[in-house]
Amino acid sequence: MTRPLLDELDRRLIGALHLAPRGTWDDIGGILAADASTLKRRYDRLREARMVRVIGQADWGMHSTAMPVHVFLDITGETPLAVLQRLRDLPHLQLLAQISGDYPLYAVVHAPSEAATSQAIDRMFSVPGVRRVNALPALSTLRRGITWDPQFLTGTERDDLLKLTGARPGGTATATATPPAKPLSEAERTVVAELIQDSRASAASIARTTGLATSTAHRVVRRVLDEGWVRPRLEIVSEWLGFQTPFMLRLRVAPGETPDVMRRIDQLPQTRLVAHVASDMSVLATGLVADRSALALFIDNELAEIPGILAVSVDVMLVEPRRYWVDRDLSSGLGAFHAPTLL
Repeated sequence: MTRPLLDELDRRLIGALHLAPRGTWDDIGGILAADASTLKRRYDRLREARMVRVIGQADWGMHSTAMPVHVFLDITGETPLAVLQRLRDLPHLQLLAQISGDYPLYAVVHAPSEAATSQAIDRMFSVPGVRRVNALPALSTLRRGITWDPQFLTGTERDDLLKLTGARPGGTATATATPPAKPLSEAERTVVAELIQDSRASAASIARTTGLATSTAHRVVRRVLDEGWVRPRLEIVSEWLGFQTPFMLRLRVAPGETPDVMRRIDQLPQTRLVAHVASDMSVLATGLVADRSALALFIDNELAEIPGILAVSVDVMLVEPRRYWVDRDLSSGLGAFHAPTLL
């Protein structure tokens, strides 16, 4: 597949969809001073090229009663990529990567329950080539992947787009695994499943696809989004946008300083996720920068300004064939979406 050539409007459209992934073309066009039909054609072209896709991020309590586990794997007798390929067939893997450092492979397991988590990790030990598994359960998480901003827009455009979603600039998203107060109705489950697959789907199109009455679809879509059961999320091939260096930080933090360190890191534009994990390196963060020189500046400047950090371990993600349940390839773009099953 030929990588799409991006001009300035393409990049601004991608920046807008990061902030308002469900915004109407008229609303986005009004903010970007662009024709709505032109923006739709641009989006359709980028989606067909498998560069972008708007999916739905289900609230954790919709598909799990457990928190994720960050897993580092050591290998023997095999190449990292060979073992990585075998891991892709295991269940409940939200992320897979080959990384630099002592452990060549990294995965995030988010299973429906603690028992299923244990079983998923246990299966990793049986994968040929896996020598050792180091599992770090998340204790709390600030999710920023959904609000990460490539910084393609002006401050005014960004603020106007955030008004469309009701989001607060600089806000964080605290991740929990709390199910809804009462079980979802069949119509609600149907709409949740549809919005997870395509969060730009209109209520009318969902009604046509599922057989729901149009009025019911409109009402349920509004409730699902208002309750935060599904949050629209733009997925991209970040390398095609110039972000060539995904990275991971593991930080040893002074006792009592963890919450403040996490908040400070979460506010940095380069980071996508910050988690408190059960480990001697108690804070784990991931992010994106343009290249390794930018990563060095990030570590020496922004990260160095945060008090309470005692030690830093830095890994570069060399290959990332799955991120947030979506397979991705630097040649062919976005692939299969392994959406978690609703409880």
